[in-house]
Amino acid sequence: MTLLRRTALATGLACGVFLAVGAAHAQADKFPSKPIRLIVPYGTGSGTDNSARYFTQKIAEKTGWTFLIENKPGGNGFIGLGEVQRSPADGYTMVYTGGTTHGVNSALFKKLPYDPLKDFTPVTPGVFSPMVLLAKPDLNVKTAAELVDVIRKNPGKMAGATGSSFQIMAMEVFKHENKLETTNVPYKGSAQSMTDLLGGHVDFTLVDLAAGLPQIEAGRLKALAVTSPARVDVLPDVPTMAQAGLPDIRLAGWAALFVKAGTPEPVVATLQKAFNSYFQSPDYKAYVGRTGGYYTAMSTPEMMSFITTEIERSKAALQRAGIQPE
Repeated sequence: MTLLRRTALATGLACGVFLAVGAAHAQADKFPSKPIRLIVPYGTGSGTDNSARYFTQKIAEKTGWTFLIENKPGGNGFIGLGEVQRSPADGYTMVYTGGTTHGVNSALFKKLPYDPLKDFTPVTPGVFSPMVLLAKPDLNVKTAAELVDVIRKNPGKMAGATGSSFQIMAMEVFKHENKLETTNVPYKGSAQSMTDLLGGHVDFTLVDLAAGLPQIEAGRLKALAVTSPARVDVLPDVPTMAQAGLPDIRLAGWAALFVKAGTPEPVVATLQKAFNSYFQSPDYKAYVGRTGGYYTAMSTPEMMSFITTEIERSKAALQRAGIQPE
């Protein structure tokens, strides 16, 4: 190859890189120019759904952006994530999901239709939330120890509701640590499981506090214990698992915003700036505080490391409980 041709090739490659970077920045400069779809892979009325609708409204008011919330429940989150996988990597389709799809599913299934680390780019965490132990009203139990005693006296006869893979893991850990024999009854989301718990169709559940709190505050259900290291401000009279005389189970549900892998970095940065600006506001701190949750800022690399740890923790927890992946 002559010197002239090598110079021309190098110049062409440099121009190509420059144009690609320029195009990405131009896309970010005008982003968003249309509504952003936010996929929630759980049913309407779930804690994740309620939270997504709240903060997107607040961010829309602040930025002028338009968000379209689409609930795609079922399949342990597979349906909702599949919607993102089929969409362009342009930032206009996001998903609000967490511990189920990007943690526990990797421990429950030998093979997933997605890769939680390679197929999605984390934008920012949304909320972290402890779980709460609840029993159906007609059991008339007043403490977590009383519920465990009832379950032990009825081996294999009591049913626990699970509305997500994360709840399945929590339930299996709870059963293993307390040496209980119960049946898991799966639901597409926590809202449906709570309805059946109130109706007496299932006997108990471990659910994220945000989803259970409305029924607790209304007096329809009694909170027996929380899975946080310390009591939560919104339920100061409710003990932790350890304080309730049970094994010290510490589990926190979480949800975060993701886009499809390959989304231009300037677009991801634009999304991060808008969401983090609101998530760090006093209004959002007060909102998540009312549901017993909290927010912790993380960069994309920090989120990737966190998710890797969550996957490893889930696999270890289910292995200890004797649960084999399907």
